[in-house]
Amino acid sequence: MTISDNTTVESAIAVSGRSGNALASTPVVVDIRHTYKGDLKVDVVGPSGTLYNIHNYTGTSTDNVQGTFNLNLSNEPKNGNWRLRVHDRAGGDTGYINSWSITF
Repeated sequence: MTISDNTTVESAIAVSGRSGNALASTPVVVDIRHTYKGDLKVDVVGPSGTLYNIHNYTGTSTDNVQGTFNLNLSNEPKNGNWRLRVHDRAGGDTGYINSWSITF
Protein backbone atom coordinates (compact mmCIF):
# COMPACT_ATOMS: atom_id res chain seq x y z
CA MET A 1 0.00 0.00 0.00
CA THR A 2 1.50 3.31 -1.12
CA ILE A 3 2.10 6.11 1.39
CA SER A 4 1.89 9.36 -0.55
CA ASP A 5 2.96 12.79 0.72
CA ASN A 6 0.62 14.46 3.22
CA THR A 7 -1.83 11.56 3.42
CA THR A 8 -3.13 8.97 5.85
CA VAL A 9 -3.48 5.35 4.77
CA GLU A 10 -4.78 2.27 6.55
CA SER A 11 -4.24 -1.43 6.10
CA ALA A 12 -6.75 -3.74 7.79
CA ILE A 13 -6.65 -7.26 9.18
CA ALA A 14 -9.99 -8.90 10.05
CA VAL A 15 -9.82 -11.36 12.94
CA SER A 16 -12.62 -13.80 13.76
CA GLY A 17 -13.10 -17.06 15.60
CA ARG A 18 -10.97 -16.06 18.60
CA SER A 19 -12.14 -15.66 22.17
CA GLY A 20 -11.20 -13.16 24.83
CA ASN A 21 -9.05 -10.09 24.73
CA ALA A 22 -5.58 -9.50 23.37
CA LEU A 23 -2.58 -9.70 25.70
CA ALA A 24 -0.80 -7.00 27.69
CA SER A 25 2.23 -7.68 25.49
CA THR A 26 0.89 -8.38 22.01
CA PRO A 27 3.53 -8.49 19.27
CA VAL A 28 2.88 -6.36 16.19
CA VAL A 29 5.41 -6.76 13.38
CA VAL A 30 5.70 -3.77 11.05
CA ASP A 31 7.67 -3.33 7.81
CA ILE A 32 7.17 0.16 6.37
CA ARG A 33 9.57 1.30 3.67
CA HIS A 34 9.94 5.07 3.57
CA THR A 35 12.94 7.29 2.84
CA TYR A 36 12.34 9.74 5.70
CA LYS A 37 10.70 8.11 8.71
CA GLY A 38 10.57 11.42 10.57
CA ASP A 39 7.61 12.25 8.30
CA LEU A 40 5.57 9.36 9.71
CA LYS A 41 3.18 8.66 12.56
CA VAL A 42 2.24 4.98 12.83
CA ASP A 43 -0.61 3.64 14.99
CA VAL A 44 -2.42 0.36 15.44
CA VAL A 45 -6.17 0.96 15.63
CA GLY A 46 -8.02 -1.63 17.71
CA PRO A 47 -11.54 -2.88 17.01
CA SER A 48 -12.85 -0.33 19.55
CA GLY A 49 -11.21 2.53 17.62
CA THR A 50 -8.52 3.12 20.25
CA LEU A 51 -5.10 4.15 18.89
CA TYR A 52 -1.88 2.45 20.01
CA ASN A 53 1.18 4.37 18.89
CA ILE A 54 4.19 2.62 17.36
CA HIS A 55 6.11 5.57 15.86
CA ASN A 56 5.60 9.30 16.27
CA TYR A 57 7.53 11.46 13.77
CA THR A 58 10.98 10.53 15.14
CA GLY A 59 14.17 9.44 13.41
CA THR A 60 14.44 12.46 11.10
CA SER A 61 16.08 11.44 7.83
CA THR A 62 16.68 7.76 8.58
CA ASP A 63 14.79 5.22 6.51
CA ASN A 64 11.98 2.80 7.30
CA VAL A 65 9.89 1.83 10.31
CA GLN A 66 10.58 -1.83 10.91
CA GLY A 67 10.49 -4.16 13.89
CA THR A 68 8.40 -5.98 16.42
CA PHE A 69 6.48 -3.71 18.78
CA ASN A 70 4.92 -5.24 21.92
CA LEU A 71 1.74 -3.32 22.69
CA ASN A 72 -0.64 -3.52 25.64
CA LEU A 73 -3.84 -4.41 23.80
CA SER A 74 -5.51 -6.13 26.77
CA ASN A 75 -8.58 -3.86 26.62
CA GLU A 76 -9.32 -4.94 23.05
CA PRO A 77 -11.21 -8.06 21.94
CA LYS A 78 -9.16 -10.27 19.64
CA ASN A 79 -12.03 -10.44 17.14
CA GLY A 80 -12.69 -7.48 14.94
CA ASN A 81 -11.00 -5.22 12.42
CA TRP A 82 -7.45 -4.27 13.34
CA ARG A 83 -5.87 -1.49 11.29
CA LEU A 84 -2.41 -0.10 10.80
CA ARG A 85 -2.73 3.66 10.25
CA VAL A 86 0.18 5.60 8.75
CA HIS A 87 0.16 9.38 8.46
CA ASP A 88 2.74 11.19 6.31
CA ARG A 89 2.94 14.85 7.31
CA ALA A 90 5.37 16.24 4.72
CA GLY A 91 6.25 16.38 1.05
CA GLY A 92 9.24 15.07 -0.83
CA ASP A 93 9.46 11.48 0.44
CA THR A 94 7.05 8.63 -0.16
CA GLY A 95 6.99 4.95 0.66
CA TYR A 96 4.76 1.98 1.24
CA ILE A 97 3.50 -0.50 3.81
CA ASN A 98 5.37 -3.66 2.84
CA SER A 99 3.73 -5.84 5.51
CA TRP A 100 2.40 -5.98 9.03
CA SER A 101 0.98 -8.63 11.34
CA ILE A 102 -0.47 -9.06 14.80
CA THR A 103 -0.10 -12.26 16.81
CA PHE A 104 -2.56 -13.38 19.51
